[in-house]
Amino acid sequence: MDAELIARVERLEEKLAFQERTSDDLNDVIARQADQIDALARKLSALRDQVDEMEDTVVRAAPVAKPPHY
Repeated sequence: MDAELIARVERLEEKLAFQERTSDDLNDVIARQADQIDALARKLSALRDQVDEMEDTVVRAAPVAKPPHY
């Protein structure tokens, strides 16, 4: 093989290695973000449950009498 062809193949191999590394890094970021999204979804669900419980408590409570000036 001539030197030009060898250099070309080496550049292609370097580019491929860089792209594989970038792809792996992006995959790691996506996996971490998916974990964070799942954790946030669980927290949001818990907060919604708390709000629903509070709303049920307020609805069941006796209505507050309005002051006479209303």
